[in-house]
Amino acid sequence: MLATLAEDHKWDREALLQEVEKLALLRNKEYESIRVVNRYGQSWSSYDKPFSIVDREYYVRLCESDAPYVVSNRIQSHANQADIVVILYRINPQVYDDAAYIAAAVSIEAMQEIAKDINVYDGKGELLFDHEFYAPQTGQHGKDNEMAQNADKMATFIAPIEQVPHWELKFQVPHSQLLQGVDKTQRSALLVGGVTGFVFFLLLILLGNSIVKPIRSLQKIMGKVEAGDRNIRATENYQDEIGDLGRSFNQMLAKLYHYEQEKKEMELRLIQEQIKPHFLYNTLDTIQWKADAYGADDVVELVESLSTYFRLGLGGCNQFITLEQEFHHVESYLQIQCVRYEEILEYELLYDEHLGSKRVIRFLLQPLVENAIYHGIKPLIDQKSKISIRTYEKDRDMHIVVENNGLPISEERMKVIQQALSSSRWKDGTIGFGLYSVNHRLKLTYGEPYGLQVDSRHGMTTMTLILPLEEIE
Repeated sequence: MLATLAEDHKWDREALLQEVEKLALLRNKEYESIRVVNRYGQSWSSYDKPFSIVDREYYVRLCESDAPYVVSNRIQSHANQADIVVILYRINPQVYDDAAYIAAAVSIEAMQEIAKDINVYDGKGELLFDHEFYAPQTGQHGKDNEMAQNADKMATFIAPIEQVPHWELKFQVPHSQLLQGVDKTQRSALLVGGVTGFVFFLLLILLGNSIVKPIRSLQKIMGKVEAGDRNIRATENYQDEIGDLGRSFNQMLAKLYHYEQEKKEMELRLIQEQIKPHFLYNTLDTIQWKADAYGADDVVELVESLSTYFRLGLGGCNQFITLEQEFHHVESYLQIQCVRYEEILEYELLYDEHLGSKRVIRFLLQPLVENAIYHGIKPLIDQKSKISIRTYEKDRDMHIVVENNGLPISEERMKVIQQALSSSRWKDGTIGFGLYSVNHRLKLTYGEPYGLQVDSRHGMTTMTLILPLEEIE
């Protein structure tokens, strides 16, 4: 503080000595003396003659270093022969040559309140203070003899003093006290370990009752479901993760049984809507043979298209056919409809050749084309409309688009269609069973991201089928 004030106020030696005397009176119990040292090593005080400290070890150390201060080793005061250490502090920047340093002498006795049971050694390794053994008369030798006698009974701890180089603190504790602490620690550890083990054992029992037992119960229920029991359900009484797991399992069973029932109902309905194929094929062949005999070429082409339509739509038991076969099937249907609606209907079919061999679900396009004819093209009897079917690849999926420029779908009707397509059950009166069947069969086969999308804007109604490009087992 004095050095900082001297720097800020640019005190000369006389002004600094006045402040030094005030501090010395205020802290007379801590400081033996406080003096002002000039640039040439002369130490000044208001109450005695100046003397030189140029040959003092601590003065030489401070002059040879850039440190802000140094602390001397133990020396004797010239005033009262008391043991002291001197703190020599640098005033930087230096303004006056006669006020370059401040030297504060601290008596060893003043360190007793700080040191207590700690031994303080100076940079030479000499004992500065020991509360229990130190006495000015006996000096260090009495302490050394006592420490040698008790060396095997004492544990010594040494730590350096960072702010004072080469100084260190040494603290000794009897081994009996350390062992006493170790014994207490061991007993405490045994006690804590026993209590922890008992609590852990109780937790294991609670864990078995709250987690393991419900999981085993759920495992048994799953085994019964796997064996074919459709009436059993998991317990939902638990208000934790086990309860959530049971409720999710029950919801999964409900959805699974629901989808199985829907699939059976749909298959039954499709079967009921089919005509006995062999009888139909034979009848069509007979009609075609009779028409050819009478030279009715248009009737022959119509019967041929109808025969192709039924053979591809009803023939075989495989659920999947190639995209090329599906296009042939819908083309035969369009040829038949063009005979009926020659004045108002035309069509085009486009698909990439590399997609022709990809497998798709049977009977996907005909329901969409039928819907487009009867709801989009047929109402506009005074104009000719066009149905366009194209297929392309996008984001590793196959998109099949059925477009027509006939009567657009109203906004209210579009909302009803979108809601019906997002529902898991078909309700008569909302949308036709054909549209629902196509969308629902895609979702059942490929999963929720796939299905049918319907849009109507700018005079064009678009129905898009999205299914994975990779074949599914």
